[in-house]
Amino acid sequence: MFKQQIIDLLKQVVDAEFHSLIEVFVSPEVAHGDYSTNIAMILARHVKTNPMQLAAALVDKLNLSFSNGMKGSTLHVARVEVAKPGYINFFLKPEAYSKVVQEVLAQNDNYGQNSELKNKKIMVEYGHPNPFKVMHIGHLRNFCLGVSIARLLEASGATVIRTNYQGDVGMHVAKCVWALQKKIRNSKFEIRNGDVVGANLDSPDARVKLLSECYVEGAKAFEESEENKKEIIEVNKKIYTEKEGEVHELWKLGVKWSLEKFHQIYDRLDSHFEREYLESETLEVAKVQNEEAIKKGILVKSKGAIIFNGEPYKLDTRVFLNSEGLPTYEGKELGLAQMEFKDFGHIDLCVHNVAVEQKSFFEVTFKVEELLNPELFKGKQYHNAYEFVGLKSGKMSSRKGQVVTAELILDEAHKAIAKVIVENKSVLPESDVDAIALAAVKYSFLKMSAFKYLAFDITSSVSMSGDSGPYLQYTYARCKSVLRKSPESRVTSHESKEPRRETQDARPATHAYEYNNEELAILKALAKFPEVVETATKSYDPHFVAVYLNELAQTFNTFYNKHSILSGEQMELRINLTQAVSQVLKNGLYLLGIRTVERM
Repeated sequence: MFKQQIIDLLKQVVDAEFHSLIEVFVSPEVAHGDYSTNIAMILARHVKTNPMQLAAALVDKLNLSFSNGMKGSTLHVARVEVAKPGYINFFLKPEAYSKVVQEVLAQNDNYGQNSELKNKKIMVEYGHPNPFKVMHIGHLRNFCLGVSIARLLEASGATVIRTNYQGDVGMHVAKCVWALQKKIRNSKFEIRNGDVVGANLDSPDARVKLLSECYVEGAKAFEESEENKKEIIEVNKKIYTEKEGEVHELWKLGVKWSLEKFHQIYDRLDSHFEREYLESETLEVAKVQNEEAIKKGILVKSKGAIIFNGEPYKLDTRVFLNSEGLPTYEGKELGLAQMEFKDFGHIDLCVHNVAVEQKSFFEVTFKVEELLNPELFKGKQYHNAYEFVGLKSGKMSSRKGQVVTAELILDEAHKAIAKVIVENKSVLPESDVDAIALAAVKYSFLKMSAFKYLAFDITSSVSMSGDSGPYLQYTYARCKSVLRKSPESRVTSHESKEPRRETQDARPATHAYEYNNEELAILKALAKFPEVVETATKSYDPHFVAVYLNELAQTFNTFYNKHSILSGEQMELRINLTQAVSQVLKNGLYLLGIRTVERM
């Protein structure tokens, strides 16, 4: 809320040529004021001087300007101080926060949004579960990040296109189809009208269980026998080249079954896509793009394969077409990129939300695509390289059938939440139990930086006592309970997957009053929210929002436990504070992909 105003103040004492270097951030500690800037340290490198002396000189200019009625001094700056090794800290007067509550309630569901990305069209590609495999815990981190990043970008004014890329061709598919083919031939299964009959495969769970078993069997067979290996390689070729026959029918069936199950899980995760690309769709376009890259000399022959020589660009060398002439993941990526940048008209940026292990892959494919068509691709792709996720039990392997599935995590969270609700002698509708369980999982995946390894812990994720999704939902429900009991309550109970976007009148503006420490702490926290959203969006890292919401909830609960809200001279002010906290919790949880509940 105050960040831009402080930047504007600094622009009045810093030479215009350095205005773009000004950075202002919320001070991490109360002792360092409300806001800080490192501009003195940045400028010191340019003008070759001592940063502490430069910081002191800038503070003197600010103080002189304040005394002369500097434009913008209505910010109510109490004092400005220098701190080692050259920070400038701004301390605001309490009255600077007097209109924070009014602004939150006036903007309602829009509070925290900005127009930084207005008129920008951004594609967020996330999810990436592969047909013929189960969705695992790693996919959960991808989905949680993808949903939140898309909402953050929208909160900054961007038009967001959500896409998903799913690998329905490749050796993992061939291994599964080969085993499925053997199983059908050696059983009473029969393919009829594009489906398997004669087996108990009526539910998506039964179908994906069969596919999972076949994948494990196929992977094992591939390693144990040269004959099996040759057969699986032949199945792989048929998947790419044949348009009919048993292999083609089983492949189509496996894709269909996989997507049916995936969509069930997408619904549980409150995720949706404008377009779901399959690898098989990219093949024709990829063929054209690879041929063009060969023609232009971007891709070259090497030992029977087609490669990109990354050495001149200080990048890895990677294969785009293997010795069989089939496209690798890199080769197919050329087709996908072309489709993504053409299917929705002009897009300004495509964010690929993919784990850090694919860093080299994207560096190389981005470069090849840029060389192929700089106007279409240069500077318009970003790899959001998040770190891995796991459990304390260690590394997972779907090849050995030891994968921790996404659905298992969601189910376990649901069971744990349902148990807590029963123990607390509460009664909640199933939709609320679902929302709380999903909040437990999503918050656990988002509260840590996306760029750090995460060890998921189901026990801490379902805690109601702090630093968890359910704790934030409980704090929101506590606020709503207070507001329902308040005189002439204007709060309407509403349950929905998506936050309401209606406009409601704010309560009367908070009048002049000397805030106590707990009230002032809430006001300061509320004022920080727009800046937290901006930081999270620019860094593609929702954990800034998650950490902020936990701090806000703790701040409010401290206030709640120490002061009476619905009695005394300051009742109206404290009701306003409570309503503002509930609004910001709701807005922040929405950005994390988490639904609120009215009662807990």
